[in-house]
Amino acid sequence: MTKQKRMIIWSVLAVLVLILAVFIGLNLTISVKTPTPVPTATPVVSPSATTITPVGSVIGPETLAGFEPSSASFISPQIGFVFGVANCGPGSCPAIAKTKDGGKSWSLIQAPVSLVREGNLRNYADYGMRFVDELNGYVYGPDLYATHDGGVSWQKITLEGLPTPSSVFSLETTGTKTYLIAGTPNVDPSPNYLYISNSPAGDFVQSKYGFPTGTPTRISANAYGAVIVANNSGALALPTDPNGYLYYQASETSTWTHLKAKCPGDFPGTPVAALASPVSGSTTPQLLLGCGGGVAAGSQEKTVLKSTDLTTFTKTKKDPPLSGDLEAIASPDGKTIAVGASSGATFIYVSSDGGTSWKTAFSDTTSGGSLVHDLVFIDATKGSAVEGYATTPGTRTSIFLIMTRDRGISWQEITF
Repeated sequence: MTKQKRMIIWSVLAVLVLILAVFIGLNLTISVKTPTPVPTATPVVSPSATTITPVGSVIGPETLAGFEPSSASFISPQIGFVFGVANCGPGSCPAIAKTKDGGKSWSLIQAPVSLVREGNLRNYADYGMRFVDELNGYVYGPDLYATHDGGVSWQKITLEGLPTPSSVFSLETTGTKTYLIAGTPNVDPSPNYLYISNSPAGDFVQSKYGFPTGTPTRISANAYGAVIVANNSGALALPTDPNGYLYYQASETSTWTHLKAKCPGDFPGTPVAALASPVSGSTTPQLLLGCGGGVAAGSQEKTVLKSTDLTTFTKTKKDPPLSGDLEAIASPDGKTIAVGASSGATFIYVSSDGGTSWKTAFSDTTSGGSLVHDLVFIDATKGSAVEGYATTPGTRTSIFLIMTRDRGISWQEITF
């Protein structure tokens, strides 16, 4: 074979190799497909909230078997919610009961599941509950949880600017605004902080208002507005304070009014307060204060002050009975007044004539003096209160939700 023929053959082979390489490269390019990225769900979380484990990821109560209440919140005479504990397998779980017929029947809705998951709920008495409306509610205590779908799901709320550890001590709502007081537990006086949410969304913002008499310690609120008790000595008010330690904010406003009202000098304790409907011809709500004096042998002097203009406070004609230590006060209209007390036994005293006379409307001597709390009038005739705090489901010895439908004249235990 001549040299010229060999060169032609090698040239042809080189061209074939080049063509084959290009063909293989094209095939590889065509056959290798870039995988489509799988989108990942990014949870939408508000700056102050953390999403918790979805409902159903932990064991919860399936019925209201053995249910014991710990906190109650009615948003209307018909619709109410009660937080407590129910049977859950071999143990117990937090539960919420809901009524749509004024307490005649109850159904189970979901409580914050992370209370079980995180093991926070060692003491059910550490938690309370308030609902703003049928969809928006809060469970509060060592942690703060919110629901915006009627209890189907819950979020754990983180309050910005709050030191740790901290707890929410008091939470109340007007139906439009929600107020809470939080601070460091087991510290007296505690450097408490006031947070306010102006919408059901739970967008709590720390209040910058400086209470002249000290730190906020207790809230009372209803549709008429909110009253804050603020003083310089934690649980006890200062009897020498000439200006009082009560602050009022009307609904739909952002202004605090420092009320020149205080308990008499021989009643040094922090008062309990209740807002009632205005008297005829006025738009200013009435304010009732319950004041407690010295405590001795299961009894305490109690007195009630009433104001129709938030300026002048007048002592009622008669004082509530001595038995029990003062714990709560409620009034729908300033005429019907209910006072809760306990010590060795539990009592609700009621006046139907603005404090001219009093009767013992409820007495329980079997509980050893369980505390009366969440005492409210839902309307002019209906009211509710909780006696004691939930501990163990099914005991039913000292834990009751009680209701009145006759202006507080009689009270009945509610069966779940």
